[in-house]
Amino acid sequence: MGVIRHSPLVSIGIPFLNPGAYFELAVRSVFAQTYQNWELILVDDGSRDGSYERAMAIRDPRVRVLRDGQNKGLPARLNEIVQLARGELVARMDADDAMHPLRLERQVAFLQANPEVDGVTSGAYLIDGEDNPLALLPGRQPSTPDVLVWGGFLHPSLMARKAWFGNHPYSLDYPRAEDRELFVRTLKVSRLRVLTAPLYLYRWFGVPRGHVLRVGYRSERKIMWKYGPKLVGWGGTLRLILLSWSKEALTWLAEKIGAEKHIARRRVFEALNESQRKEVLSILKAIRGTPVPGWDNA
Repeated sequence: MGVIRHSPLVSIGIPFLNPGAYFELAVRSVFAQTYQNWELILVDDGSRDGSYERAMAIRDPRVRVLRDGQNKGLPARLNEIVQLARGELVARMDADDAMHPLRLERQVAFLQANPEVDGVTSGAYLIDGEDNPLALLPGRQPSTPDVLVWGGFLHPSLMARKAWFGNHPYSLDYPRAEDRELFVRTLKVSRLRVLTAPLYLYRWFGVPRGHVLRVGYRSERKIMWKYGPKLVGWGGTLRLILLSWSKEALTWLAEKIGAEKHIARRRVFEALNESQRKEVLSILKAIRGTPVPGWDNA
């Protein structure tokens, strides 16, 4: 993995919109990091659930909270975070997830040991809405079709050099697929790597409602039409387009007959063994016990 030669500032960006009680675990997981040279940028995208007020109660100079009263959407907020970041490295995170305490340390060490690499993601443990361990999403270097079909990289676990983010801003034209479009667009010009270790706790609620999925499928087909021919040829692109249409038809049918729960697991998920389950529970316990200045930590 390599040894950290110096301690670059890492800008952790969390955009949030009504994250509810999950927000506290996300923030505590930042404070639980073994690597402590970070700043936390919390950007409110129009929350009305008290999360903004909760963020404002934090008393730590490393934390900045921003609010403009608008709902601009995730891609716009991610671009804002990059512009606001003071660190040479920027780490993504979603407001309903959590980070393994070693995430920053290991990703910083990897990027320092591999200066030619632009960014790095990781594997993840999946947890449900009640923090129960569900499954393992192993970290694997994706193939080109993987990136076209589902994005290939676990987006919220991404840490990349600020310069890379600045050179490759998120597009606002692909709702619910902005991460996939970014990875596909940069596939040939970037060096993104994946750590196999599950350094992220990803909250999995199952497959979204059908109308939400259909928005994503429309965006993914736009991506495939635009980038597919150069990456996998016209034949490969047409096969992926047909696959996308078939998935949309399946979700539409499942919604109509009330069978959505039967398509709620992805093949890339792996069952947890008992040791892994205990590890997830231990990580969650440690995070919950991490104090945050300004909060009631009793």
